[in-house]
Amino acid sequence: MPVARFRDIAARMDAVLVARLGDRAVLDDGRELFGPFSSPFVGPSIGGKTGGHKFGQVLNTDKVLEPTFTVRVVDAAGVVKGSFVTIDLAPEQGGGRYKVVRLEPDGAGMVDLILGMNSERTDDIT
Repeated sequence: MPVARFRDIAARMDAVLVARLGDRAVLDDGRELFGPFSSPFVGPSIGGKTGGHKFGQVLNTDKVLEPTFTVRVVDAAGVVKGSFVTIDLAPEQGGGRYKVVRLEPDGAGMVDLILGMNSERTDDIT
């Protein structure tokens, strides 16, 4: 019996964890993706009483409001900058429709889909 390679075992483990614990998202083509969604809120870390930071010193202000959905690279096939994804969470938890701003692979089989608000213009459509 051949010995399973580390990457094969890690890929199977990632697939199970993401499917069971991940948040659900749906691409415009109807394909489902699963993974952790985070919509960072800086709040108290900007000049707050609990060890806050000065803007521009430690905090990258360009990334403050960028929601992120992390998925397995193999599941992200076909997702490109400009794709739309709907995060299946309540609005107060950040759920809703987002546009993929960029993809940031981590080199370990996962990719962060950096999301932006839906900026699709509808006033030009006739």
